[in-house]
Amino acid sequence: MNSVLNNKKLQISFLVFASLLIFLGRQLDTGITNFDDAYYAQKAKEILDSGSFWLITQAGEPAMDNPPLPFWLTALAFSIFGVSSYSAIFFSGLFATGIVLMTYRLSLLLYKDCWIAFASAFVLLFPGIFVDASRRAMVDIPLAFFVILAFYAVFRAKLLKPWYLVFGLSTAGAILTKSVLGLFPLAITGAYLIFSRQWRELVNPWFLSGGLIALVFGFSWHLVNWQHYGQEFIDVHFGVLIFNRGFGEIEDSFYFLGYAEDFLRNYWPWLPFALVGLAQFGKRSFIEKDATSLLLFLWPVLAFVVMSTSKNHTIRYLLMIFPALAIIIAKTISTWLGPDRKNQALTIMTGVIAATILFVNATPFRAKVTLAQSSKEVREIAAIVNLNTPANQKIGNYRLTEWNPKHAMLFYSNRIVDRSITRDSQELIKQLSAHPEKTWLTSIQEFRNLMALHPDKLYLIQGNSRFAFFTSKKSQENIRYDFSNMQLPIVK
Repeated sequence: MNSVLNNKKLQISFLVFASLLIFLGRQLDTGITNFDDAYYAQKAKEILDSGSFWLITQAGEPAMDNPPLPFWLTALAFSIFGVSSYSAIFFSGLFATGIVLMTYRLSLLLYKDCWIAFASAFVLLFPGIFVDASRRAMVDIPLAFFVILAFYAVFRAKLLKPWYLVFGLSTAGAILTKSVLGLFPLAITGAYLIFSRQWRELVNPWFLSGGLIALVFGFSWHLVNWQHYGQEFIDVHFGVLIFNRGFGEIEDSFYFLGYAEDFLRNYWPWLPFALVGLAQFGKRSFIEKDATSLLLFLWPVLAFVVMSTSKNHTIRYLLMIFPALAIIIAKTISTWLGPDRKNQALTIMTGVIAATILFVNATPFRAKVTLAQSSKEVREIAAIVNLNTPANQKIGNYRLTEWNPKHAMLFYSNRIVDRSITRDSQELIKQLSAHPEKTWLTSIQEFRNLMALHPDKLYLIQGNSRFAFFTSKKSQENIRYDFSNMQLPIVK
């Protein structure tokens, strides 16, 4: 195959450049979502403010749910670029670019075929589910990066055993990113060595050292928090957040089909090729005893099966298997195409990636979550909220949900929205009379209803298409609109 595009250096340069433009493009004014992006970004902001790297807080309260590695990196981005939506997603975009690059490199390592390597990367970049996750400030993309780096190290360790140390460090990074889910590289590699009957490798000092590094460094945050919080940390992190949320009481008898349904709905056009490829790789693994196929087969299958036993099914939790599926799909399609068809396909894939770059960076069109405006109304009102609510005073909540827009409001305005303590307008009026200086947040429709019932009791500080920020009529003269001494926006 003699296509000028079938050049390794050219392909790598193009993929890295394209990935950065796709993942980081059009991020300066889109904002981040209330769930889970703003929740995670706030943790990083509090790390930067407090300097506490091991005892993480959210809204000033101990946060024992997530390990801190992604938040450390986001805090670093905040310190370099300032606290902003762009900084919040910066390292996610870099990790996603790393995943594309590592998928290419792993494919090339295994099959010595630039077409398969480029096609593997293309499967990640199109049609968009991986791209959408990569443009968000969440922890699933960092986890996927450490997972593919760990498996790349396993394959390299076949020839050079010290690569097991890289495997250990990568697995530690995965654990420090998403706790016990980061154990998948260690568990899958162990299963691979057992199924392939590589008994000596299981006791190889390099492999054992890598495993020890993974556990010691990976669970270092858990150890520090257990020493500080004691049994409370065990109960919250492992009890409530992992076992109860992941494996608690389940009402739906067919809950285990949740991920299958997600892939059936979202993994097009690649789903048929993935299923055929998995069948072929399974055959090569257990009938033909091909070790490479075995690890690539176990990687997605074991993770999919184990995760399907949990009750919380969200396809982004399985982004860690997307690189393996991409390689399997690319290898499967490669066996069906001749040289001329591969040249044509390579041109088409390059064109689609270039069109995606233009779509993201040079058009106003919205698609998926991250090309639309997120938390727009919160960002519009954040400065006036910050100006008129003291730092030690929570914003009252009238008939809004407990968690939305709490996380986004805290990130963008540095102010906490209280729990909805009243759903009765008369109770609200009583509280306004008792604490006229207090500010409140509600939906714009609820505020209109309140004004119809109590026109002389309320003062609208600012409203937009979604929210109304208000206080008591008695405090009207105390409301400020002078931003001359403030730096705007509070958070961009």
